[in-house]
Amino acid sequence: MKKMPLVSIAIITYNQKDFLKEAIQSVLQQNYEPIEIVIGDDCSTDGTQPMLLEFEKKYPGKFIIKLSSKNSGITTNSNKVHFACNGKYIAWLGGDDLMLPEKISKQVAFMESHPAYNIVYHNLEIFDSYTGNHIRFYNNTRNSYTGDITKTIKYGTFNGACATMVRRAASPGYGFDERIPVASDWLYWIEHLANGGKIGFINEVLGKYRRHKNNVSNPDSQQALQGYLDTIETCNILLQKYPGYARMINYRLSVFHRDLRKHNYIKNLLKSLRYHPFNVSSAILLGIHLVTFKRIKI
Repeated sequence: MKKMPLVSIAIITYNQKDFLKEAIQSVLQQNYEPIEIVIGDDCSTDGTQPMLLEFEKKYPGKFIIKLSSKNSGITTNSNKVHFACNGKYIAWLGGDDLMLPEKISKQVAFMESHPAYNIVYHNLEIFDSYTGNHIRFYNNTRNSYTGDITKTIKYGTFNGACATMVRRAASPGYGFDERIPVASDWLYWIEHLANGGKIGFINEVLGKYRRHKNNVSNPDSQQALQGYLDTIETCNILLQKYPGYARMINYRLSVFHRDLRKHNYIKNLLKSLRYHPFNVSSAILLGIHLVTFKRIKI
C-alpha cells in the first residue's frame, strides 16, 4: 500500500476560542492521514491558549502549538506556523473557518497527480456565523482561475486562503514577507509560482468560510484599511522583484483603485486610469460621475 504524504494543517488564530474549537474538530474529522495540526496563537486573552494545550494533551503527537506571549500581528504569527510545518503539503485554515471531511484527501490526490502544480484551491461556502445561513459561494465561473504566476498577479487573491494547499518545497525561503503586516498572503501565493509552478482549482465546495463582524476582510475594519496599504506595498515589491510583469502588476493596481472608489471617487478612478489608461470600466465610471456632478451643479 502506498504511503501517503504528511500534510500540515496550518492555523493562525487570535481571540477566536469558540470558533477555533469548531475549526479544529473539522480538521480531526478529515478522512485523510497522516496530518499534523500546527496552530499559532497570537497572545489571545479569551482562554484560547489553555484550550489548545488541552487538545495537545488529548491528541499526543498530533498538534504543534506555537503560543505567543505578546501580540505580534498576522504576518509574524503566520511565519511562526509556516516554519513549524513539516508536511509535504501545507493546507491553510483560518481559526474561524471549517473544513469538510474530504477536503485534504481530494487536494492531496490532485497535487500527487499534478507535480507541476504548487498550489491547489477549491470553492468555499460563505455562511453567516450568527444564523448559519448560506450567503454565497466564494468562486464562480468568473473568478475561478488556473494557470501560472501571471494569473495570480493579474487577478489577485481569487483563491480563498482557507481553501488553499501549497507544496512546501516551493514555498519562499523567507515565508511571509514581514514588510506586509496584514495582507501578506497574496505575495506568498505568487512566490510559490515564481519558478514556473502552476495553480489549480477543484470545482467543489470543500470548506466553509465564516462571515462575522470581526472578519479581517470586513471592509470597515482597521485591518482592512491596513490591507489596502499592504496591496500597494506588495505591488511595489513585485515591480522591484519581477519587472518583467510590470504590465500585469499595473493592471492589478488599476483594478484595485477602481474598487476603492467609494473612499474617494474621483481620486481613485484617476489613479486607476493612470496605472492602466485603457481600463474602460474606470473611464466609464469617471465619465458618468463627472456628467452627473455637472448636472447637479447646474
